[in-house]
Amino acid sequence: MEPIYRTLRRLLDAGETVALATIVAVRGSVPREVGAQMIIHPLGQHVGTIGGGCGEADVIRAALDVLHSGHPQIVQVDLTEEISMQTLGVCGGIMDVFVQRWQPQGEEAAANRALLEALDDTLAQQQAAALLTVIAHPQPQQLGRKLLIWPDGRRLGPEGWDEGAIQEALAALQAREHRVLRQGEAEIFVEVQRRPPHMIIVGAGHIAAPLHLLAALCDFRVTVLDDRAEFAHLQRFPQAHAVIAADMRQTLRDLALDEDTYVVLVTRGHSLDVACLLEILDRPLAYIGMIGSQRRVRAVFDLLTREQGIARQQLERVFAPIGLPIAARTPAEIAVSIMAEVINVLRGGKAVSFAAIQQRR
Repeated sequence: MEPIYRTLRRLLDAGETVALATIVAVRGSVPREVGAQMIIHPLGQHVGTIGGGCGEADVIRAALDVLHSGHPQIVQVDLTEEISMQTLGVCGGIMDVFVQRWQPQGEEAAANRALLEALDDTLAQQQAAALLTVIAHPQPQQLGRKLLIWPDGRRLGPEGWDEGAIQEALAALQAREHRVLRQGEAEIFVEVQRRPPHMIIVGAGHIAAPLHLLAALCDFRVTVLDDRAEFAHLQRFPQAHAVIAADMRQTLRDLALDEDTYVVLVTRGHSLDVACLLEILDRPLAYIGMIGSQRRVRAVFDLLTREQGIARQQLERVFAPIGLPIAARTPAEIAVSIMAEVINVLRGGKAVSFAAIQQRR
């Protein structure tokens, strides 16, 4: 899926005037998370969703007013009404949605376009940034004012921003979480633009094919790695950002792996698992998962402990057997269980992995 700001940039390049709706705060159970966005087009050619149903319809109506007036506003979507057979999509919570007009021409158009270009380029380079937007202010002309900042302190936007707010925004960027900053009667939404998570699928067999599709659908950057050229090619993995046919251990050694990287080991043999694990166990990864039966996993771990001196505690970070325990059998079902486990780790979910169940026994 195309990033929302890239779509916005493309629409402005085409001379379109649209509104951007962003969820800036939630209370209770709601259909979408803080940071979810939707482009509202005056002709109904909307992009994205903030949850659907009546709540989204209210935001669209408000956005049409914003498109006409040019005045940004916060729309409160209240989904706490009593549930009945006539109720449409009640979740039980409240969303605050900030709606702002974006134009291809006008007084602020040049500054906004420069900001959009810088943000799009930053995301294309897999870098992080934070976009600050004034969403509440006693002076209406300040609404919608924006500043783009990077982790190294660089910034793009108008002068006059409070340094304390910028430092708080940098802290939000470091913590990788959206925040609303309050300064007296003013409020600033800090929209953290994270690097997309990167999934490296080691092994290009029958599970890797559906897994790479699921990962791409969930907005992961996907790399597939195998030492067999007849398996590792783009025709087999059309949604991958990279497909590498090379020695797996050496390639893992050379790849840039970091805290946004999720490594899934679905190789064809436990000797390859051992070799790959030795390369990545000490790397600062978000996730390491390894496929295999309980017997195969135990054999790999025993081998690493006995012959490589790897402490058992170090191996506890490996999700093996991989996936959530949903009784998956087919390659596609196993891919679903793996992707569910990865999302559980990414979002800090509460689902119990098969590996955790095995460790308790």
